[in-house]
Amino acid sequence: MKNTLFIVDDHSMLKNGLKNYLETNTDYVVTGTFADGTECLAELQKRLLKKAAGIEDPANIIPDMIIVDIQLANEESGFVLVQELKSKCPQIKIVMYSMFDTWGFVLQAKDLGVQGYISKVASDEELVRCLNIVRDGGTYYEKKSESIQKELESILPVLKKQEKIVFELVLQGKSNKQICDQLFISLHTVENYISYLIKLAGCKNREQLIEKYR
Repeated sequence: MKNTLFIVDDHSMLKNGLKNYLETNTDYVVTGTFADGTECLAELQKRLLKKAAGIEDPANIIPDMIIVDIQLANEESGFVLVQELKSKCPQIKIVMYSMFDTWGFVLQAKDLGVQGYISKVASDEELVRCLNIVRDGGTYYEKKSESIQKELESILPVLKKQEKIVFELVLQGKSNKQICDQLFISLHTVENYISYLIKLAGCKNREQLIEKYR
């Protein structure tokens, strides 16, 4: 079976509505829906084991693509699930579908190798266009300000890996404490990184930095 999908989203109405829309209006078939990454990974593991054992069953199809929300059940990050999927099932294409559409989230998705990123406020037609492009081997990121994108493209290459991660988290609105807890680095180190980023971007403070790349 071709064009098979998993949907991972903690909002049941949106998840079921998206499934119904795709199966009614497109040739995509949703073969699994989940509220969090744990459920999704457990089901994938079960299907992979059955496939390895030669058990042929339409219910055991490995999806071609997985649509992942950024914020999942129990405050789980969709990015954590993406990392697991990229490690265990790199052949599966991933589209992130979320209310969070600021540059910080888009950049993190790109860094993780996500093939598509689109906002939940996008039209149905744009979502399907995104899925089709990703299915056919391309990448699709919902269009945002071209001037900001060009400026980011001039800044990102000069950042070291840790600086880039801090930059992404700042643009996501994370506090210094949240950043140091997530990256296991000192508060002083985070403050130094952010001071450097503010200067590099030609801004006066953190708030201006976030607003500049909103």
